[in-house]
Amino acid sequence: MDKQKEMKKGEIVVGLDIGTTKICVIVAQKVGDKKIEILGKGQVVSRGVEDGEVKNIRDTSEDIIKAVEIAERNSNMKIKKVIVGVAGAHVKSTIMRLSYTRPNSDSLIDEHDIKQLENQVSNIMTSPGELIISYQPQEFYVDGKIPRNNNPIGMRGNRLEANWHIIIGNTNPSKNIEMAVEMAGLELINMDLEPLASAEAVLSKEQISEGVCLIDIGGGTTDLAIFSDGMIRHTAIFPYAGEYLTEQIRKFFRLSKTTAKSLKENVNATSALYKHIPLDSKYLVVNNFKGQDPLNIDQRTYCRFINACLDQIFTLVKNEIQSNFYKDALNAGIVITGGGAMINDLKNYVEQFTGIPTQIGRPNAYLSNLKDRSLADTMYSTAIGLVLLAAKNANNDMVETKEEIERSKIVEKPEVIDFQEEKVIEPTKAAKIGSLWAEKLRIKLGGLLLDENIVKDFEDIK
Repeated sequence: MDKQKEMKKGEIVVGLDIGTTKICVIVAQKVGDKKIEILGKGQVVSRGVEDGEVKNIRDTSEDIIKAVEIAERNSNMKIKKVIVGVAGAHVKSTIMRLSYTRPNSDSLIDEHDIKQLENQVSNIMTSPGELIISYQPQEFYVDGKIPRNNNPIGMRGNRLEANWHIIIGNTNPSKNIEMAVEMAGLELINMDLEPLASAEAVLSKEQISEGVCLIDIGGGTTDLAIFSDGMIRHTAIFPYAGEYLTEQIRKFFRLSKTTAKSLKENVNATSALYKHIPLDSKYLVVNNFKGQDPLNIDQRTYCRFINACLDQIFTLVKNEIQSNFYKDALNAGIVITGGGAMINDLKNYVEQFTGIPTQIGRPNAYLSNLKDRSLADTMYSTAIGLVLLAAKNANNDMVETKEEIERSKIVEKPEVIDFQEEKVIEPTKAAKIGSLWAEKLRIKLGGLLLDENIVKDFEDIK
């Protein structure tokens, strides 16, 4: 039987990773309750994103269209809706406790009671120039006590409280994402924090429960997220990552950007540790600008420079961990993912620099029948995590199969429209994204606490 005919509505999900270096679209099919099978991938170089934020909407929308077309050809699907990751220094979050006094304490708590709290969240006023991207409950309290399994439904109580995790972003960057997606002819059904998506792809429930620090080194930002007791406890975002390394290499060794990027990604040349490279190390022959003679760069000198750049980034990481209340709760250590995690010897470097056991997190634990082995690389953690979140949130009708497309071409008798009928008022964007709290409560990783002023400037290496 043809594989496409076996698929049912709601089984196919799509994730869109709008990154600084790449635009990646992944189409996947749900396999059971926990795994997905990748049906198609589309990827192009990103032109309109800087430091994790969409700057040029037109370029980004064109790149999304190209990536979608590739993914559609590979998956034999027509993509209609996507879930997108949010990153950048403009994103922040806060924890707010809200309470609701129940009119009848003898009745059992149900979803209506939770909805009373949710209505308070959706009506929170943000500062000028900001908007609520999404929100979800964290800890619940019934008469001051946390219920078993953090589930108040079915309990008796007078006062119901909850800590709500509210994600806030600047209006312009968030609207730029929406406009780029809409200009590409797609419907944006949800936005999730990229660290949350990466965690979904690379962390186990045991790690999240025992305490772990996830470090996602992307192209434009390095995201830090500390998990403990099954939920996110703290995050920090630094606008220094893979592109920062490329730029420093370019300036220090006077290379073109293309050459600097190729040198950085050369596994035989780049190492996060330089001390193990002999003093009489080989020279790296680098072809730079056309018409110039090749450059000879001492490998030990080059890797020592890479080491110094990483020191600056991980000094911020180390300080963030040490200043956090949960620094002593990292029983599962540090997990590094993202494109930057592909640098040779990075695991050993981080262990030596922080003194904390470290491992590389790859997004392969929840993938079934993986044919393209490159998708298990750390650079796809966010994209695959977005697909996993879409699958867990039961997002339906994100694609059309060939059969559905053919059926839609059939011309049907026009519907007679009664212009006197009452108009249906569509819910606001925040209400759409914040809905389905009960499903999210069961599948989300918990709240996210992002302190203000966490992005610290530091000087370039001379």
